[in-house]
Amino acid sequence: MIRSPSAWIWLALAGFFPATQSVPGGESFIPDFHVKPDDYTVLMAVDARRSQDLKPFQAGAHGKFHVTGWTRPEQSLEWEVTVPQEDSYSVNVLLRRHGSQPLSLEVIAAGQKVIAEMPPALRGWTRRSLEGALRLPAGKQRVVLRAQATEHTNSFNVSLLSLELVRLAVRERLHTAALRLRADPRWLQEARFGLMCHWTSESAPRQGTRKPYAQAVQDFDVEGFAQQAQATGAGFVVFTTSHAQHYFPAPLASLDRILPGRTARRDLVAELADALGRRSMKLFLYYHLGASSDPAWLKATGFWETDTTRLFGNWTDMIGEAGRRYGDKLAGWWFDDGAVSYYYRSAPWEKLAAAAKAGHPGRLIAFNPWELPSPTEFQDYYCGEGNTDPGMGGLLARGGDGRIQGGSHQGLQACATLITEGDWVHARKDAEIGPPKWSAPQLAALLREFIACKNVPIFNLEIYQEGALSPRSVELFRHAAAFLNPRR
Repeated sequence: MIRSPSAWIWLALAGFFPATQSVPGGESFIPDFHVKPDDYTVLMAVDARRSQDLKPFQAGAHGKFHVTGWTRPEQSLEWEVTVPQEDSYSVNVLLRRHGSQPLSLEVIAAGQKVIAEMPPALRGWTRRSLEGALRLPAGKQRVVLRAQATEHTNSFNVSLLSLELVRLAVRERLHTAALRLRADPRWLQEARFGLMCHWTSESAPRQGTRKPYAQAVQDFDVEGFAQQAQATGAGFVVFTTSHAQHYFPAPLASLDRILPGRTARRDLVAELADALGRRSMKLFLYYHLGASSDPAWLKATGFWETDTTRLFGNWTDMIGEAGRRYGDKLAGWWFDDGAVSYYYRSAPWEKLAAAAKAGHPGRLIAFNPWELPSPTEFQDYYCGEGNTDPGMGGLLARGGDGRIQGGSHQGLQACATLITEGDWVHARKDAEIGPPKWSAPQLAALLREFIACKNVPIFNLEIYQEGALSPRSVELFRHAAAFLNPRR
């Protein structure tokens, strides 16, 4: 919804921000506010008509995050939506309460109200389902969200990500379909831990000038890399395809159709899968939907278009083509920015998951939520970016089955993705990769705790453009394995 300057002035004087503010200095995705008849509809807090002191939190130029400063009952958020057909809709609110003050939420629409209580025990980001359902007539409807503290004082402190609407029958169908699509993650637990390598168009060589991407793919030392990966004791590797810029280290006809010049003649993915497979290791691929640092890709794929048909059609074409080609040699996908690039577009998760598992139904997939709630049930594991607690705050028990026992990630295989050295990508020219964060005894102790909870850590190792890891980091893992298994 785009409002005229006069509407902006009226809303500002009334103490409200209008919906769909753009990111300063850049483009922004503007939703159509049409309620989806057969899927979840996401109404982002940053897209709401809201009280002026509810401030957007923006951690990056291309994502949509949450609003902060919700501290008083007179503050509210409002969306005007178009409902396609009269039906009963379930409502979820995705929020984080700071502190332990009991809180009451209410959503009002079409003369009805649904509520939810948040007891003190609920901490961190959560997806809270409201009691009952809203019977929404077809046509334009105003949806209002309010909150108030329920004890002692009306002051509280909440960050809000979104409100979700879904027809009751659709909610049950999607839940059943998501569980049916899930694969068995026990082999991942048996692998104990994995590596992640952000090898991208920005990766720097140990010395000298960075090569063009296609040439770097051609010159990548597959055998040397696989030998180093094996020496760490890891059971699998997550290898990056697109990141800050959208490339793919292999032929990919669907990508060539969208934006020529972003693929390679050498099939580095196939060679990595084979080299790792000979060492009883598996290969995952990391994929990023698109970043503000690559405007040519964003334009070519329809990143900012309100109608997401082209964007997600391109996605399913590329991911499906890769999956069908590599079959069971591709053990998994690690999709980044699930909660901050896919989610606010009300992504067609069921279609995305089907494309991601093309060629191998047992492939494990996940959409990284960062610290936010899980964006979808259509995934197999929790990426766990920055999750340093093996027990996940009590959601995993030592000796359990490795599945998260509560919260918005409930039922997913637990994983943790951690930086080992200084950064995700080694992009500094003529610089050595820095030292690892842990000593061998410290790393061994950390691994023991993760293994006891069947929480699978993924350690990001910086990598040089030629395909070499830091010898110091490889030695760290080799020595940690000696502490972990003295007889090995």
